[in-house]
Amino acid sequence: MLKFIRLLAPLSLALCCLLLLPASALACGGLFASTNQARVSQDTERLLITVGAHSTTLYEQIRYQGKAQDFAWVLPVPVVPTVDQAPQALFTSLEQLTAPRFVVPAARTCDYADITRPHYSGMGAGAPNTTSSSNVNVYGSGAVGPFAYDVIKSGDAGALTSWLQAHQYAVPASTQQFIQPYVAKNMYFLAMRLQAKADTTSIAPVKITFPMVMKQVMIPIRLAATDIDTRMNMEVSILANERFAPQNYQDIHIDQDQITSTPNPGANYYQLIDTAIQKAGGYGFVTEYAQPVGPYALGNYLKEMPENAYLTRFYTSFTPDHMQIDPILAPKANLNPVSPYISLNYSSPPPDCTLTYVKSAACVGGVVGVPLLGIVAGAIWLRRRYKARHTS
Repeated sequence: MLKFIRLLAPLSLALCCLLLLPASALACGGLFASTNQARVSQDTERLLITVGAHSTTLYEQIRYQGKAQDFAWVLPVPVVPTVDQAPQALFTSLEQLTAPRFVVPAARTCDYADITRPHYSGMGAGAPNTTSSSNVNVYGSGAVGPFAYDVIKSGDAGALTSWLQAHQYAVPASTQQFIQPYVAKNMYFLAMRLQAKADTTSIAPVKITFPMVMKQVMIPIRLAATDIDTRMNMEVSILANERFAPQNYQDIHIDQDQITSTPNPGANYYQLIDTAIQKAGGYGFVTEYAQPVGPYALGNYLKEMPENAYLTRFYTSFTPDHMQIDPILAPKANLNPVSPYISLNYSSPPPDCTLTYVKSAACVGGVVGVPLLGIVAGAIWLRRRYKARHTS
């Protein structure tokens, strides 16, 4: 049992252990795998949530490593959603738009000490029909891209687990104890698996749309705490008609003057964030981007853009000891926009330009002094000739 819990924990967070519900409801999704070889990379997890006028949509990049038959994702949901495939290009556009960009100052050389060179300034860079089987109601089934999915509901966690196993979902019998709290809350479950002919290389981003407007976003993280050795990084982008901010986590800021440009631009950026999160008691978010965006900011990948769309991107990292409070992100007015461009300071002392000064002065002296000496010498010569003529 402990072995399974340790396997489940990181997978649950990596595959969007995400809550998109009103404050009164709680849910959490989990990726269940039947072998220790199935896992999700522990890189930064990226989620995009769009809050429209009539619906809320979750876009999720799924990065899974393991056998195709071991893939099974079960997500508690408040209502019956629609499931679709999302384009990978959406996340590419999102990253290009919102990722921090470090503006590096031009390298300092001794050119400024060389007065013989020209100088330039500048900087670089409704509910469907249902069927019933063994006390489990099926509210929808289908296939999207490489995935097959079912939307199910039951008042019996054991029956629901048995149904999943009987329909090629690789979940262990102990799954029922993890989904029981959500069964008790009368929630639906979206279950996804890879189709028979699909392999893990065909895994694509998914799009899950809820026919309701979410007032806030909650991200349950406690399930993933048991098997995180150091840190779990997460980026959450929210596209709505207003800016969002952390509600129960500290909105932290880092001193940009401390960001280095060597050995590469922003080399210590995430280290500074981790330190700031620690100073906040382990519970903090950095707002990396907060700007109004146009209808084509993310290409043509979003069919429903919120009116007066505003995009906010958050970054945080979790340590196992501090994965005890589920973060909540909610709308907050009167906050300043945040640009992704971060100007860096020089991280090394200026070069010693003494030799350049000497060479430059010698060069100037040669250019100016030689003609001047010639003029003086000529004047002396003319004076001597004048005196010689008048004395003879």
